[in-house]
Amino acid sequence: MSVSSGSGAVIRRSGMGLAAAVGVTAMLLTTTQPAYAQGGGWGTGGGGESDGADGIGAVSQVKITSTGGDPSAPPMTPVQGNWTPPPCWYEPVRTSEEMAEWGPGTWTNPESAQADWIREWEDKEWNKDKDGAWWDVVYNPDLSRDEALQACDILQGNPFWVDQGDVPEDGPSISPEMLAEIAYNATKLPAPPVKLKPDLALQKVNLPVHATFQSDTGLQRVATTASVDLLGVQFAATTVATPKKLRIDAGTEYAEPESCTYDLSGGGAGGYDVDTEDAGCNVTYRKSSGEGTYALEASLTWEVHWTASANPDGPPEPGDPQLPEGMSSGTYDVTVKEIQTVVR
Repeated sequence: MSVSSGSGAVIRRSGMGLAAAVGVTAMLLTTTQPAYAQGGGWGTGGGGESDGADGIGAVSQVKITSTGGDPSAPPMTPVQGNWTPPPCWYEPVRTSEEMAEWGPGTWTNPESAQADWIREWEDKEWNKDKDGAWWDVVYNPDLSRDEALQACDILQGNPFWVDQGDVPEDGPSISPEMLAEIAYNATKLPAPPVKLKPDLALQKVNLPVHATFQSDTGLQRVATTASVDLLGVQFAATTVATPKKLRIDAGTEYAEPESCTYDLSGGGAGGYDVDTEDAGCNVTYRKSSGEGTYALEASLTWEVHWTASANPDGPPEPGDPQLPEGMSSGTYDVTVKEIQTVVR
């Protein structure tokens, strides 16, 4: 079986069995303008005085860049709540020379199984005359350490060797499919840039609420690329989130209707827009908010697809993973007053 890398090269899958070291890692993320880069995580990699029960693995070299998103926003929320990001995966992390330096100092208990494994590979000189890399387990930095350890099921074993041009066939190894899920989890969608008419503080009972977008150029799609280029392995995948629908929820039962949904128009360089003034549905408050406010919520539904390249305009992949629609939202405090009528 073969798969195509982000560079167009073909990588053969090997049929070897897998094992993995216990590791705690973070993503190393770089900034590419005009995209923004995302950071975070709870590990920095390296060796250390460990018996292998809770050691530190290699730093992941997955790079994340995004255009059109909001770097201050949380990761994209799936519309369906049953999707979860990958907690861990295998990556090439060390050359044979680096492994010869790292391995012997990792486990200090001479009676451990890992010590026997180290002695075995020391005799083989860590494959120093072969082309390839040592692979190890790395973790999703968007999870806490405890979350990753609990969710990851590849925690037992040792690093393993993979020849140049091969990737592991078993287990959750880095691949375009894996990168698509990593990119989905790293996508940060902007809240709906809505402008309400009348103004938030000037809403009146029995007057419909109209919504438009504040941006003159409309709302843009969000493209997030996850890529690796290390030790002979090159992959990339890009998830593209396109805004499709806007929903307005009144935030109270004293509205008729309590919610309305609108299809967005436009696209391309001009972005996506909405203007609900002439729509058949507009939220209308039927009761004053008194001394308080109503929490009106505006939410966007985003259609998501992915492509096995760093180009967001690349051909969409029809197969797994099937990425769910995303959602972003914002809440607005709305003051609703009675219309004052003067009787003469």
